[in-house]
Amino acid sequence: MTRSTLRPMGVGPMLDRSLQVYRKLFASLFLGTLLAFGPFYLVSNVLLVNLNALPIVPNFDFGDMDRFWESRFSEELFAGGAAVWARALGIFLIGLVLVFLVVPVYFAWAVILSNRAIDGEAVTSGDALREAWRRYGRVLGNGLLYWLISMGAYSIVSVGNFVLSLVYGGAILSTAALGNSEAAVTVAGAFALVVYVLFAYGGALAYYYFLIRFGYFLPPLLFENESVAIGRSWSLTRRSFWRLLAVYINFAALSYVFAVALGIVVAGLGVSVVGLLLTLVVVSAFLPAGLVVYALTYRVQKTRTDADDIEDALARLRGPEPALGSETREAEGTV
Repeated sequence: MTRSTLRPMGVGPMLDRSLQVYRKLFASLFLGTLLAFGPFYLVSNVLLVNLNALPIVPNFDFGDMDRFWESRFSEELFAGGAAVWARALGIFLIGLVLVFLVVPVYFAWAVILSNRAIDGEAVTSGDALREAWRRYGRVLGNGLLYWLISMGAYSIVSVGNFVLSLVYGGAILSTAALGNSEAAVTVAGAFALVVYVLFAYGGALAYYYFLIRFGYFLPPLLFENESVAIGRSWSLTRRSFWRLLAVYINFAALSYVFAVALGIVVAGLGVSVVGLLLTLVVVSAFLPAGLVVYALTYRVQKTRTDADDIEDALARLRGPEPALGSETREAEGTV
């Protein structure tokens, strides 16, 4: 374990360190992601895409929308019948395998690999995969619990937004009752702006708050031998929500720049065999980067919380500090 992994870091150093680890592990993470999701991506496209009409490279006018849909989707999807249900069942089964088998193991594998690289340890992808499989049950169970919590948070935010919309509607009706005076229009516009801010930003911020506070359950399962790590995630992220949010916002901004540049190329090739394969390559290259950031921020948060716990323990050992007046009287009595 190196010194740099132990000291607390700011937003910039955390992103910089994450990129260093990502570059070091790029080959392993890229190939692992490709092997994990590539077969499912190809099978799903075989079920959906009209391979007979799909060109190797785009060779048609995008203004011809009929040919666009003909090239993109299988003919059976428009014909109806049992073939449609069979393909839909295949997509459903692929989704089940991905959600309940591949994703938990893949996430654990990537975090284990990243954590070992942060420590400067040599570990193979096979070793990390075996370690991830040993914790599969815990990862799946906690992942489902986290999903339920996130859905609950989303429902609460949605209900709050619905209530705000009712209040907004009531304000509009009240304004209409007052007439079309300049003052009424001004009040209605100001209130609409406040409601929009609360709706668009306040609700999203509340939702992401719960996602981040409960989202660090995976590393404690892997490295701290926790069985149910949702509570541990809450303690790991205490007094750090804004810092973590800034990390992910900056990471998303950096990713967006590259995604737009590559997205232009992929969009131009998206209705061709080359486009489908290039999409798989791009996703396999970028998906693990977020997990590296996740693993590194966990290490930084653990350092912070461990330091806070030590300080709290020392404070309890010292006991409450005596008042200044009592110290003075005690000294006078001694004299």
